[in-house]
Amino acid sequence: MNIINKILKGDKVIWLVALLLGTISLVVVYSATSALVVNNYEGNSGKLLIKHGGTLLLGFIAMFGAFMIDYKYYSKLSRLLLIPIIILLFYTLLFGRSLNEASRSINILGISFQPSEWAKIILLTYLASTIVLMGDKLHDFKKMLLYIGLPIYAVVGLIFTENLSTALILFCTSMIVLFVGRIKFVHILSILGLGIAVLSILLLVDMGMTNSYNSKRLKEYEENVANGIATEEPSLKTNRAGTWIKRIETSFEKNDSTKYDPFDNHHYQETYAKIAIATSNFTGKGPGKSEQRNFLPHPYSDFIYAIIIEEYGIFGAIFVLLLYIIFFTSVTRIVVKRPLTFGAIMAFGLGSQIVLQAMINMGVSVGLLPVTGQPLPFVSMGGSSMMATGFIFGMILSVTRNIEEETEVLETETNTEEYINDESEVESCD
Repeated sequence: MNIINKILKGDKVIWLVALLLGTISLVVVYSATSALVVNNYEGNSGKLLIKHGGTLLLGFIAMFGAFMIDYKYYSKLSRLLLIPIIILLFYTLLFGRSLNEASRSINILGISFQPSEWAKIILLTYLASTIVLMGDKLHDFKKMLLYIGLPIYAVVGLIFTENLSTALILFCTSMIVLFVGRIKFVHILSILGLGIAVLSILLLVDMGMTNSYNSKRLKEYEENVANGIATEEPSLKTNRAGTWIKRIETSFEKNDSTKYDPFDNHHYQETYAKIAIATSNFTGKGPGKSEQRNFLPHPYSDFIYAIIIEEYGIFGAIFVLLLYIIFFTSVTRIVVKRPLTFGAIMAFGLGSQIVLQAMINMGVSVGLLPVTGQPLPFVSMGGSSMMATGFIFGMILSVTRNIEEETEVLETETNTEEYINDESEVESCD
């Protein structure tokens, strides 16, 4: 036990939360992937279990690797990697693999990689570092806009047009970091207002480019028809703004029975998720007995919380929710112990990112929010997400380890001083 305590220093509660989430992931993903196994793995569930287990193991390796690095090095790393990750995001926007009408991943040596997952880590760490290093200079709005606002706009803006939910979560978390870093509230509001203006411009540009592309395709099609050339109707692009607006509209259509069809292309995901929850009862149907996993399109990622509720009932739902709340409480204690320090601000920002994403995933699964496509951190199946989340856990644990070591040194020095004072008193008595 002493050996484990020496190796796994830091906040034991966070270690336990990570272990429990990983265990839940292994069990629930194995259950939720029955349709995927039949379609892609020839019915061999063992192959997919090994694959997901390997991904989960890589997540824990990333966590342990990040934990072993002194968190102070992350300050320099974030400043070195900020420009490269912005370039990589721009490259992904132009040449990335399309998923659900969005360019979100690229292939590096045959491995699918989502730069946005790591951009979140780099940006939040950079903000924490800059806040501490600049100190009183951040009272100068121009400097703050240059060193704080511009990086936020660049990273969030490049993610925004292709992944709205990720961009909004990152933007909100960035504002939380600024607030915890004691940036003037009026300056935070200014960055927020300018950010909304910048993102609105990006939307207009996206809409203009999409309309121009569609007009060109339609014109070519009409010319071919006029010239008697047989051709198929062109597939037109949908601008991201239109997709988001449609998602919001469909989330309110259930209040209008004349428009609402629960099983059409816009509603069937949330409908089957609700069926999974409604048929679960308090205790659930039991491990591996989900029925809606065969109907939900992404039961192992976007809607994995619905499968958890279906199989484990209200107790499973509350248990998973409590794990994220306990994790957030542990992260909050770091800020209380070390306010206005790089480690505390970084840990709180990264922790808030995970918890906010988890709450959105769960909110979508139970029908409180429009469908967003956010995975449940450290539970949903996915390589990039699992690795990045594991790395975040490790970075936070590195901060708690440092606090623990500093506390031990302080206690040792205090005990030594008390011992010397006691010895002095004995000698004086002699």
